[in-house]
Amino acid sequence: MLLFSRLMRFLGAQQRKLEARPAERLYQSILKASRQPNLYTEFEVRDHLDGRFDMLCLHISLLMGRLRMLPEDVHKPLNQELFDRFFADMDFTLREMGVGDLGIGKRVRKMSEAFMGRLVAYTESLERNDNAELALVLARNIRRSHYCNDADRRMADYVLVSRDRLSAVSDNEMQAGTVDLVAILALHGDSHG
Repeated sequence: MLLFSRLMRFLGAQQRKLEARPAERLYQSILKASRQPNLYTEFEVRDHLDGRFDMLCLHISLLMGRLRMLPEDVHKPLNQELFDRFFADMDFTLREMGVGDLGIGKRVRKMSEAFMGRLVAYTESLERNDNAELALVLARNIRRSHYCNDADRRMADYVLVSRDRLSAVSDNEMQAGTVDLVAILALHGDSHG
């Protein structure tokens, strides 16, 4: 029993150390923001494993874009740690779903490649500030469609407003990971215009 008690204290201390890291706080906050039920209904995204992965990729891409506004020696390690945390979570999720050890590496590699493709596509569209292009990129990556619908256009509006809201967050809050991304990225009536 004493060994179990020591182990639990150790694990609790390790969890507190992890939670104190800015990338972990940012990851937990962006995870919650990407899982807001109204996003799935408003933008007609299916609430299943692929849909959740797609929404998480979108929101992490937005966050990484904001982090790139920090000095390079700050944003590079923070973005890398965020990426590593994201895929450690994907590994854990797949294991919980019963994917065997032999299949985990291949699945996580495919997911990381899918994420990197989305990150590039979202970043390029956001840099061009082109709502129509962004809507098409979202249609391709989230609905697997070559055509935009109204939900894709509404999501493009949301993404552009979210980018602007993230840009307004102080560098100190971003660097410390103390930002409430659920509140900042909440779907508001003003996100449509």
